[in-house]
Amino acid sequence: MAQTAPLCPVCRGTGFVIEKHGAVEVAVRCACHHARSPESLLAAARIPSRYAHCSIEGFEVWSGDHGSRNLQAQARRRTREFVDCYPGVERGLLFMGSVGTGKTHLAVAALKELVATKGVHGLYVNAVQLVQELQMSFDGGGASREEILGPVTETELLVLDEIGAGRLTDWVRDLLYYVINARYMTRRVTILTTNYLDTPRLPADHGAFPGSVTPDAAFASPQARPAPYVESLADRITERLRSRLYEMADVIELREHLNLVNRITSSATVRSSRPNRESSFRT
Repeated sequence: MAQTAPLCPVCRGTGFVIEKHGAVEVAVRCACHHARSPESLLAAARIPSRYAHCSIEGFEVWSGDHGSRNLQAQARRRTREFVDCYPGVERGLLFMGSVGTGKTHLAVAALKELVATKGVHGLYVNAVQLVQELQMSFDGGGASREEILGPVTETELLVLDEIGAGRLTDWVRDLLYYVINARYMTRRVTILTTNYLDTPRLPADHGAFPGSVTPDAAFASPQARPAPYVESLADRITERLRSRLYEMADVIELREHLNLVNRITSSATVRSSRPNRESSFRT
């Protein structure tokens, strides 16, 4: 078994150290930042061992549904384009789709390859775990808020996994906005994943919206949506934050089984209310 490269004893593999400037603590680059091997960079990226095997070429196009299979193939191709063109990219990626469709696989695969082949300083963060770590910091049971958030906002490439998951209080939504907006303002590239799409929909085992509720009405009015239904991403993280993500990342959609009603709603409603953005890969 390959040995993991030892972490920097100063920054503990994060690439950042906390310095006090007067009464303010700030995260600054560690001296080890420019002298790292690919192995140490991968260790510092904090990729969970469960995803250590992930690669773009290893992503299987497996769905029995033709439309979903096409989306999977497209997702793999666009991830490959993103990696090949980096750092000549201005926007990140937002993988959207239900559980088990391979979103995290592709997000981590992109991070791994960029770290290993292009020396990118990157970081994997699960949004739910980030919240838990910050909550622990309030009790003095872990790292400080600055130590936790500094690497997340400052790293060159961030994979933020499972946005919209967990219990979303106003505090959690404000935290997500702080992280994403900080990276937006400094033009740092971010790859995100979410289990939510841009349109509310019924679970697959409930079929389409019932007769008296049209898809357009359900999208426009939460009160008109039947129960149960799957919330949209904007329902989960607020329209303000969803709008910010539109400015930062190109959507890559993955679905296990496509629902015709949802596809029609997405094209008729979302495209009319959003600017049409093509992938901005520069060669």
